[in-house]
Amino acid sequence: MNDKVSHRRVRTQPLTTVLIRASSPELLTDIERLAEVAGVDTATVPVSGEAPPAILTLVEESGTTRTARASFNELFQPEFAGKSVSVNPRTEPADLLELFVAAGATQRGVIVGVIGCHGGAGATVLATMLARQLAQDGTTSLIDMDPLSPGYGMLLSLEAGGKRWPDIGKENGTLLPGRLVDSLPRWKSVRVLTGDDRGAIPLSGRAGILAASAVSQVSAVTVVDLPRFALLKLNPASEWLTWLDHLVTVTRPDVTCLAAAKRTLSLIPPALAHTLVVGGVKSVGQADDAAHQLGMEGCPLRYERTFDGDIAHGMTPGDRLRSGSARDIRRIATRVLS
Repeated sequence: MNDKVSHRRVRTQPLTTVLIRASSPELLTDIERLAEVAGVDTATVPVSGEAPPAILTLVEESGTTRTARASFNELFQPEFAGKSVSVNPRTEPADLLELFVAAGATQRGVIVGVIGCHGGAGATVLATMLARQLAQDGTTSLIDMDPLSPGYGMLLSLEAGGKRWPDIGKENGTLLPGRLVDSLPRWKSVRVLTGDDRGAIPLSGRAGILAASAVSQVSAVTVVDLPRFALLKLNPASEWLTWLDHLVTVTRPDVTCLAAAKRTLSLIPPALAHTLVVGGVKSVGQADDAAHQLGMEGCPLRYERTFDGDIAHGMTPGDRLRSGSARDIRRIATRVLS
């Protein structure tokens, strides 16, 4: 069923994801338990009477206390085969979970990509600081989608436990959003999907897309740390760009870095909302001058002199809340969400 859902997101914020029309306590309990696992929101109303619009509606079938008839809103009928189906959440939980995942795929939060214009630009640090800042206004997740990444374990001082990319790759079948996000390690209120010494995101397949889709269904904002080759149109990873609401690129201000940045920036799809960050600068004026050389506006991310020492002593990006870079990150976050 999920293969029939378009990979492009559909904005349906006014709609409840799952509407339950039932009076049987047993049926309600079974449905709500599975909805919690899938990470979709529900609303319950009497079997008869007015009800708010919903993507998926479950109506208790007459003469039963365990079976419901599931149907999708007519707005999404072209996306799904069949008009309705009878399902028993007690004996057919997998079928109902698949319906929930399909309904949840039509709603999601904002996805923000971060790409370095060249090696050593600071994309990973920017992505982590941005995710931490955005987590103050709602649920935020951070996904490391660089196949060459060593993982965020040391940078973020992640404790043992929680799933990493190698664990996700071993799972078969549909990724359940609620269960996946709950299984990820937490850093400063941010759920983190990254690799470890066993490996990073798989080079082949659609694991990244499927995971980002699942995580974004239960996160207000998902920050995705992308490799530069995602900008190459003939590369399979270019599909990742189609999921982004906003792309943040980062460059250093020296001559060689700006030359590389010009090439990278020319590959960004014109319709994609974009913010340029000039990192490692000592002043706002230095960032403005670098951005002017690239022919666009830019946001500064000032250099933290103590950063390397902080990380070596167990601190993590963004711990110095009163630094110039912390103020810069707050401005970048505001721009991204606007």
